[in-house]
Amino acid sequence: MVIVMPSALIAGMGIQGVAIYHGMHVLGYDVSGVDISEENLSSAKGTLTSLGTPVNLTNSNILDSTLIEDTVPDVLVCALPFHLNYPIAEKCIRNGIRYCDLGGNIDTSDKIRALAEKSATVPVTTDLGLAPGIANNFAEVGYHKIDNADTVKIRVGGLPANPKGTLKYGMTFNPQGLYNEYREDCIVFRDGKKLTIESLSDIEDIEFDGMPPLVAFNTSGGIANLLDSMMERGVRNCDYKTIRFPGHVELIRFMLFECGMDLDCFSRAIENSCGFITDDQVLISIEVLNSETSEKWSLKSIVMHDETFTAMQKTTGFGAACVAAVLGSGAMDHKKYAEYIDVPIDDFIANIRKLLPGIDI
Repeated sequence: MVIVMPSALIAGMGIQGVAIYHGMHVLGYDVSGVDISEENLSSAKGTLTSLGTPVNLTNSNILDSTLIEDTVPDVLVCALPFHLNYPIAEKCIRNGIRYCDLGGNIDTSDKIRALAEKSATVPVTTDLGLAPGIANNFAEVGYHKIDNADTVKIRVGGLPANPKGTLKYGMTFNPQGLYNEYREDCIVFRDGKKLTIESLSDIEDIEFDGMPPLVAFNTSGGIANLLDSMMERGVRNCDYKTIRFPGHVELIRFMLFECGMDLDCFSRAIENSCGFITDDQVLISIEVLNSETSEKWSLKSIVMHDETFTAMQKTTGFGAACVAAVLGSGAMDHKKYAEYIDVPIDDFIANIRKLLPGIDI
């Protein structure tokens, strides 16, 4: 009997694309990847070969080729810069192919959702990064563990394992994304009211075993469509905050609000003072509470880099693969646009345990 493996096409074989590729292979997919960059393809080939992962890579501009139409994968995962998400999603929707991406821009994700709800014949989903992404999926797990939950708190931070410099930070993704998180307003749900509040505000202390003191504060974009779905289910308090070492937020406020740094200036400052790192760690704290009964579900985890993947690759790339594998299975085919609420919890947990066994969920 011939067993036919489900197929996945990864668009973009950069830092996150290679992690998604490997994750989808571990989860039982026949995987192929495409990128216009020979450098990315060469690096990805080296990493995948070292892991014993079958390599099937194509040098092509996916928008100018017929690769999507010729391949017809069970799911396409876009790991390219966010400005390419919409045209690739449009191509997948036109050809009846399940699509997902890492997000990175609220307006782009909203446009994809609108197109999917109008024209999709198979499910489309977005914002499968770290936060929004895997952290939001964890919040859904917690919500299903607590009866009549009314409070959801998501706290996430990508930090250097060996902090240096005044900001005690290191870049693991494009500084443009960091600028947007720090500069744009946040949407939260407090006491049953949807509010818009300033980023870099509401600083709170947060503790992790084995870690020095840390703080968390409001940043933009981490909640995505989770907020509305939690509101509809009776949750009265729901917010997202970013975790950093003490002193970081005050310096960032000085740079952005007192100095008035624009994107280019801020990006240069961050790159010059912090640089890009691979020795990173990702801290995740999720709390779901029923305040009347004091029943609480919580997850606290520190994911560390290793010799092959950074912590950000693991939590973002592997996290995206955990949902993409469920999407490709057809389990969400009743939806045109799938949200975090639509991901089958048991399937997601099973995939997390295969790719991120260090997270106790």
